[in-house]
Amino acid sequence: MTKADAAEMGIVDNQIVNVKIESADRSLVFGDVVVRVSDSYAKAMHIDTDESNAAGCAGVVYGEIIK
Repeated sequence: MTKADAAEMGIVDNQIVNVKIESADRSLVFGDVVVRVSDSYAKAMHIDTDESNAAGCAGVVYGEIIK
């Protein structure tokens, strides 16, 4: 995320957070997610295929950062 996004959310670079996602089938919390902050980054998280399948995700899914 950008520095402005991080400041707005009260998050610092390399902070470890949890990210909650909701799909049509279930909700899931990813733990120990490391936040990377740079003005050249976007608010996005890559989930690999195994994690996506386990969560029942497809396409674009929005998550919530839980500190």
